[in-house]
Amino acid sequence: MNIKKGLLFTFICAMLALPMMAEEAKGGHQKADITYQTAPIYKVLDSKDFYVVLYGKYGAKIGTVTIPKKWATWQKDTPRKLSLRQLPSKMGAFMTLVKKDNEFHKVILTVPLDHTNRLWGIINDTKVDKSEKDSIELELR
Repeated sequence: MNIKKGLLFTFICAMLALPMMAEEAKGGHQKADITYQTAPIYKVLDSKDFYVVLYGKYGAKIGTVTIPKKWATWQKDTPRKLSLRQLPSKMGAFMTLVKKDNEFHKVILTVPLDHTNRLWGIINDTKVDKSEKDSIELELR
């Protein structure tokens, strides 16, 4: 009886190991085509047409990026490039830049959606760089 149990155990182990060996034969790990960068947000300044985001860089540096509000709406032949997500409690605000095939795909701001929160501020439209752009880059260094 012990021989039958031993053979059954060996057979089951061999069957479970086959898919793992087949995956290794196909090449193993594949590189993802989607990557992301995340940075803490210190302040979001709201203007009529743009958000100006002050974010943390490595060390004690602060970076600034201007994000058009029109990116948050779906347009014909163009998916949304901006998403605002409600910040979970006891977390700090952060920004996630999503790249697909090493090119800008979208930016996600995880912030309190209540604009009376101290993270939010207001900036005059005349102070905002209004250049039209299709992507943004985070300079973290």
